[in-house]
Amino acid sequence: MSGLAHAVLASARRHVDRPALVVDGATHTYRELVDAASAIAELVRRVDDSESRLCAVHAERSFWSYAGILGILMAGRGYVPLGPGFPAARNLRMLERSGATTVIVDRERVDACGEVLEGHEGPVTVIAPEESAVPAWAEGSRHHALVAADLARGAEPRADEVGPDATAYLLFTSGTTGEPKGIGIRQRNVGSYIEAMQERVGLTPEDRCTQNFSLTFDLSVHDLFVTWSAGACLCAPPAAALMAPAAFVREQDVTCWFSTPSTAGIMLRLRLLRPGSFPSMRRSIFCGEALTCEVAEAWSHAAPSSVVDNIYGPTEATIACTGYIYRPGTPADDLPNGVVPIGRPFGGTRVQVVGEDLRPVAPGELGELLLGGTQVAGSYWRDPERTERAFISSPELGEPSPWYRTGDLVAVSPDGDLVYHGRADDQIKIRGHRVELQEVESVIRSASRAAIVVAMGWPRTPAGADGVIAFLSGGEATDEEILEACRLAMPSYMVPSRLHRVDDVPQNASGKVDRRRLLALVEA
Repeated sequence: MSGLAHAVLASARRHVDRPALVVDGATHTYRELVDAASAIAELVRRVDDSESRLCAVHAERSFWSYAGILGILMAGRGYVPLGPGFPAARNLRMLERSGATTVIVDRERVDACGEVLEGHEGPVTVIAPEESAVPAWAEGSRHHALVAADLARGAEPRADEVGPDATAYLLFTSGTTGEPKGIGIRQRNVGSYIEAMQERVGLTPEDRCTQNFSLTFDLSVHDLFVTWSAGACLCAPPAAALMAPAAFVREQDVTCWFSTPSTAGIMLRLRLLRPGSFPSMRRSIFCGEALTCEVAEAWSHAAPSSVVDNIYGPTEATIACTGYIYRPGTPADDLPNGVVPIGRPFGGTRVQVVGEDLRPVAPGELGELLLGGTQVAGSYWRDPERTERAFISSPELGEPSPWYRTGDLVAVSPDGDLVYHGRADDQIKIRGHRVELQEVESVIRSASRAAIVVAMGWPRTPAGADGVIAFLSGGEATDEEILEACRLAMPSYMVPSRLHRVDDVPQNASGKVDRRRLLALVEA
């Protein structure tokens, strides 16, 4: 199998002097991108002998973050993005669990990388392509740093052959046990997605596509590789403009937009979605949360020449696997709960809707969505117990096998479209990020030593939640001590905005925490 890197190199050969990337106010051609990635690839081949065949990237929204990822793939490895906004302890755990022994770092994260590696037994090789001197923290340490002078310039760009089951990238999402959950996506999984999405969207070298997602978010994989495999240009808004990139879209004549509904919702609240605001746009894709009719309609007026495409999919099924084209002017009352359906499977994906007994339910009945096919990862990273619970096979379900249990509740509409009705568990979405509330509870419980801890998404939004709050019964630590422990262990979007101390936590008839009554207390 040729793999992701081969697809990008093929585009680069056809479009060598066309723009490949806009970042930090500069435009870079395919030649520049591939030459830089080639220099990284040569270093990785020379220094990386990790058993996992993975390299980490501690970089974001910089030329070298993108060249680093491509270079890792050209060297026949998979990449592991660390979170620039994550606590050092969380990035350290992700690095350790991945088994990666090489890290690509950009200038902005050199010091942060040193903080991560303080707790790593090592040795780890750090490639800092923008640095002229070895970082001070690396001098005399067990870790080794390579800088700009070590890059092998001028080598003929090439990509190592990789098999279909080679890991293309490894991402970590929130886990119920307090440990980040690793999901390794294979070359064949992501190759199948890119092929299906290219057929669905039909990008050309004339297109200019947004890059709105953090590299730790799997939707960023779409940004990079659907764009580059078509020879199009990737346009990365500066971090300061991510929540309201309307001006950037107009400046760059963006033709293809991709974001969570939350980003569009913020732009709507800021009155940035005026009719005709985005005349250059021809395709607008939303994913990661429920898309409300209000946001979809406002966007269709702001980008009148654009198709509005609502796609759905968990990380375990490679970015997205179902989709629905929104028709402007559709009355909100015609859409269940005023939310745009998640549509029908595309590419090699198959779906089933099942009850608690894992048997298919009748059309129109509510059930859990199962996903099967070429995009399904099939396992969690070095976690057989979790894998056994989430990826299932049985004669009743049939092929393809295994099926992934999404935990999402859906029903099939009379038109044959899947309609999303929420979660079957305590997982929530915060600005598109999956958050297992049990992980938040685990961190608070450890820090507070409280008898009972209950975390909830709050305030609620049609797309999920804007944040987290927590209730505690008992405990010895102060609120600030608990919140500081949360800040050190979890990304900022998982840290509770408020802690509520209660004498008694309400229970339902089954003796479980009554979350509805707690929610009513908050609403009151």
